Amino acid sequence: MYENRIKHLEEAHRVLDKQVDTLEKNGLFEDLKLENLKKHRLLLKDEIAILKQKQEHEKIHSNKNTN
Repeated sequence: MYENRIKHLEEAHRVLDKQVDTLEKNGLFEDLKLENLKKHRLLLKDEIAILKQKQEHEKIHSNKNTN
């Protein structure tokens, strides 16, 4: 149920990771922009964790219902 959303969020997180790494490596960035990218990346990470937890919870409950 959550797999597609998780995959989408993980890809968005990877893209942000690359952007942040590139900005930090070349040193040409605005602090506010980098800060916002990092916050967005963290929000994605949190949302992924929540969805994975929900997915696991549903998996456990569906196994209980089938046994």
